[in-house]
Amino acid sequence: MIEYRTALIDDKPLLIKMYLEEIEDNVERAARFADDLIEHTRTILSTDGEQICGTVSWETRGGLEDGIAEIVSLGVSEEYRRQGIATKLVEILTNQAIEYFSEHGHALRVIFLFMERTNETARNFYKGIGFSEGAEIAGFYPDDHAVIWIKHL
Repeated sequence: MIEYRTALIDDKPLLIKMYLEEIEDNVERAARFADDLIEHTRTILSTDGEQICGTVSWETRGGLEDGIAEIVSLGVSEEYRRQGIATKLVEILTNQAIEYFSEHGHALRVIFLFMERTNETARNFYKGIGFSEGAEIAGFYPDDHAVIWIKHL
């Protein structure tokens, strides 16, 4: 059964395992990745038992009065794709960000993210969940331009 929850320090071994299996076989980078998700961003996990199915991480940008949140990363393990997990993760992130801003006396107005211009799968996904393509930033990534995707709430 798929469950969703906030990442905790106890999840570090699971995040390291996921990185090593899904991204690359580099223990040092895997540990840094896990630390970043747990300690430096707000991260929501999708789990199936002891396996991580997907993650989404977000941060506030500007002052809280600006009402802006950035999706820093979103990923779903290959075997769990096309099951609505990414959509659910973004929905939970949105609700969590709305609550966070509200608790601090402000409203969440905008969620944005940077994405590689040539990533058609992500383009279709974000368009399908109500984001719109904003500006293109030439040379943002080593091998591609970036596109800013924005959702106004």
